[in-house]
Amino acid sequence: MARIQRVGISFSRMTDDAFLVLVNTIIGAMKENINFPSPVPELEDIESLIDDFTTKLKAARKRGSPEDTALKNESRPILEEAMQQLGHYVNSIAKGQLSTLLSSGFGIVGNTAPALVPKQVESVKLSDGRQMGQVRLDFEKQQDTLIYEYTYRRASEMEEEWSDRLITTSSKGNIIAPLKSGSYYEVRVRAVNRMGAGDWSQVVKFLIR
Repeated sequence: MARIQRVGISFSRMTDDAFLVLVNTIIGAMKENINFPSPVPELEDIESLIDDFTTKLKAARKRGSPEDTALKNESRPILEEAMQQLGHYVNSIAKGQLSTLLSSGFGIVGNTAPALVPKQVESVKLSDGRQMGQVRLDFEKQQDTLIYEYTYRRASEMEEEWSDRLITTSSKGNIIAPLKSGSYYEVRVRAVNRMGAGDWSQVVKFLIR
């Protein structure tokens, strides 16, 4: 007997960033989706949980206090439970039909999944943005990658701290701004999949016009 296909509802091994990208992708796919007219839980309720987790994740990263980290860690399981309930709803409606399952934004159980963290991002390139004080970031795309993280800093004799991590799903046309014209900046990138984050790329330096 052929195995009935279904969406995966296990998120525990995903990094916070990867989990957040996935849930936002799912909510975007589920909105006004004629295949799923009455989502359970309601999408508005899940969006409130996403906002709560996002806020607490940012606070934990910015301040890094034990309390902030604990609040973030308490928020995530609540969101995971809601997404699992939504996954059960999707499976009950789709009844194994692949096109319907895929329209939900969830991953499909049994699909090829990365077994290792991503390799180092290659071919990182910086170029002028359309406006002064901007730089465009491009790099080589990787398969089975959920998101990319990148950071930047001004290059100087006194080594400065890297910026907060920025997140993108695209390997092309990422704009970093505002930056100080006439200064050199350094940028690095890494890929993130369900198994975690890869190594940072080689640092690339560029003069901002």
